[in-house]
Amino acid sequence: MAWFGISKLTQQLLVLLAAFSIIAFATPLEKRATQVSLNSYTFSGNVLAGSINIQNIAYAKVVTVIYAVGNTWSSSQSIAASYSVSGSNGYETWIFSGTAVGATQFYIKYDVSGTSYYDPGNSVNYQISSATSSPSSTSSRSSTVVSSSTTSTTGQPVSSSSSTVATVPPGTGAVSPSTPPRIIPTSIPSEAVATAPSGCGNWNGGDSCPSDGVSSFAASAENRRWQTPPNGAGGYDPSFGTYRDLVGYADIQYNSARTAAAVIVNAASRTGETLTYSFGGAAASSSNVFQVDSSLTGALSISISASSGKTLTLDPINFIWQNTPLTAAQSTFQNGQKGGIVELFGWPWVDVGQECAFLGKAGYMGVKIWPPNEHVWGSNYYETDKQFRPWYLVYQPVSYRLHSRSGTRSELRAMIQACRAAGVRVYADAVVNHMVGQGTDVQNHRNSDCSLYSGHNATAGSPYYTSGNTYLINPQTGTRPTMEFPAVPYGPSDFHCERSISSWTDMNQVTKGYLVGLTDLNTENAYTQDRIATYIVDLLSIGFSGVRFDAAKHIGPSSIAAIFAIIKKKMGGSMPADYISWLEIILGGEASVLACDGGADSWYTNFNNILSGKGFTQAEINQVKIWSSDYPKEMPICGSWVIPASRFAIQNDDHDQQNPGSSSRDMQSYGSVLIKDKDVPKHRGFEVQLFSRTDADWQIKLVLSSYQFTDAGGNGFPDGLSDCSLYTGSSPASGCVGIAKDQAFVASSCGYTMKSGGYTRVHRDLSIINAMRAWVGLGATTASALGIPGCT
Repeated sequence: MAWFGISKLTQQLLVLLAAFSIIAFATPLEKRATQVSLNSYTFSGNVLAGSINIQNIAYAKVVTVIYAVGNTWSSSQSIAASYSVSGSNGYETWIFSGTAVGATQFYIKYDVSGTSYYDPGNSVNYQISSATSSPSSTSSRSSTVVSSSTTSTTGQPVSSSSSTVATVPPGTGAVSPSTPPRIIPTSIPSEAVATAPSGCGNWNGGDSCPSDGVSSFAASAENRRWQTPPNGAGGYDPSFGTYRDLVGYADIQYNSARTAAAVIVNAASRTGETLTYSFGGAAASSSNVFQVDSSLTGALSISISASSGKTLTLDPINFIWQNTPLTAAQSTFQNGQKGGIVELFGWPWVDVGQECAFLGKAGYMGVKIWPPNEHVWGSNYYETDKQFRPWYLVYQPVSYRLHSRSGTRSELRAMIQACRAAGVRVYADAVVNHMVGQGTDVQNHRNSDCSLYSGHNATAGSPYYTSGNTYLINPQTGTRPTMEFPAVPYGPSDFHCERSISSWTDMNQVTKGYLVGLTDLNTENAYTQDRIATYIVDLLSIGFSGVRFDAAKHIGPSSIAAIFAIIKKKMGGSMPADYISWLEIILGGEASVLACDGGADSWYTNFNNILSGKGFTQAEINQVKIWSSDYPKEMPICGSWVIPASRFAIQNDDHDQQNPGSSSRDMQSYGSVLIKDKDVPKHRGFEVQLFSRTDADWQIKLVLSSYQFTDAGGNGFPDGLSDCSLYTGSSPASGCVGIAKDQAFVASSCGYTMKSGGYTRVHRDLSIINAMRAWVGLGATTASALGIPGCT
């Protein structure tokens, strides 16, 4: 049991009180808290599930079910509850379901506004009997039990990895898996140990490409891997876990029917220790392969152990057969191949899940959310542009763990399932061209003017390293830093050497250069391709119906096609019938090279040829769209449709255009960026036109539903996490440019809620909804039918 800083005397008193409670409260007592109350529960097959009523005291809240095995309580024995539905009496219903092997009793903890409420309360617990459906509270618990709901670097609750994780017996060999590429290269040549730079020097340029013909990191840079400090060393944070010595990830490979899968753990030990693997809470074994099938209904827990006793626990994984059926989806969506998709820019996962009931009624096919992976974060200073936790940090990945500022993995999965239940597909934004910006990592840094700045952290707390502006010898490696992201894991061999982009028609630079200083992944590398594919399969497994590929232009047709082929193989040899993806390929002066001339770098023709050569059918190729950056002013940019218009995804304004000075798309008078123009009738007209125009057969149309930046220019999400009151750094707080919280989900809200720092809710405008419905073959609807009477 964890005591978390309680004095020894207090511990003894609490033990005595706990012992007294065991004697004193052997019969049911009246509940002390009306703020939280168990409705019902079941316990069958070691799965504890049920529903809870809670008083809606404040928006931010955490509800946790804590259980005991016998009289033993542990911080890992908890299940996170999630929002289900609101009542009319100021209460909400929350639900929970998770594995609780051997559980004998439990209680509920409700944390809100700095106060904890308990049910049953009075130091009693609910006693578990098999398949029970009604609450029974009879015996006591120790008041010193600590909930496993902790606070992450984002200030959001993080559920224990044991939550909703199934205990699974070993399966039979239904899937014959492929062996993934090695994490650590073999035959690493030696490298001279670096000497710390003097004066105001740093190691910038130390990993620059030596010539135009070289794009890979020097193989000797692998000597600089394993930079994370161990437990007890300077700079160590508990969130770093055992990344000093162990790295690894889970690779899901399905059978052709996607009713079974092999899970392969690809892991590496710094010192070459013998590793064992535990799946679903079973005893560890030497096999890194585990077979599962559709009888598994919960998430699968996985841990890796070294012979020295060190353990790395991976995030639990889900499987595609566990996802809620899309039975409520409209048949006019042609199984996910035609429809309107709303982009809810900056919405927390919990709010997206609540909004999906409206989206389903409105007739939207899907909702696209922002990158769900772990990314750069910061609490102790604002950025050089004075922004505090700006939106663009979500486009700087730290790992492929599904824990972003918008929510945790469990919150993400709950949101996806709620949306699917409402007939709404969910699409992810995948950032796989690069990782973080050079010099944006956990280390200390020095600029050329001798000014110093400290490191960032990450939304899930993982360590990560670059070489930009570094000047200290790493105490673990004894030499200079390098690119390393242990939670992926990536090392220097998985990146291109450093090269800036100065010519947008030089495809060597475009596909192998550092876009605005972002560390560029070597996507020609077999391991990097396989690791990206594994991430996409994880997204599809947790319930996403498709993916937007950010900065696809900078990956290149050959590498993207290779990644798609690996995804298809891991998915059992075919893609789901309702899958789509769209690739961000911004065209300008380089259009002839990237689109029109039909050469090796053409996304319009050669990309199709490469996919076809890798066994993709025409139907599967049609599932892959190109985001039309030439819409609406310059399309078709080649003068004619080189490939059918149905292969393009189109939209009016997009999130990149919102930034002051952005030139990502030149729409001029052919479109409108809402938060710049602030002209609702003008913007509405272009959104209606998006759906009503008949000059081409577009199948995927996107609506950006964003938020206004503040009058002072604050552009972080208005989710409450970019509020300057959270800034803890030493620079003057007066220099911080933040944005206060605005509630994203408002059930009764109309469209176009225009206020500084507030969500715009464009997708709730009735004119846009009915234009969209007419396009997909649905009848017109009314504000009353949508639950927003009085809105237009």
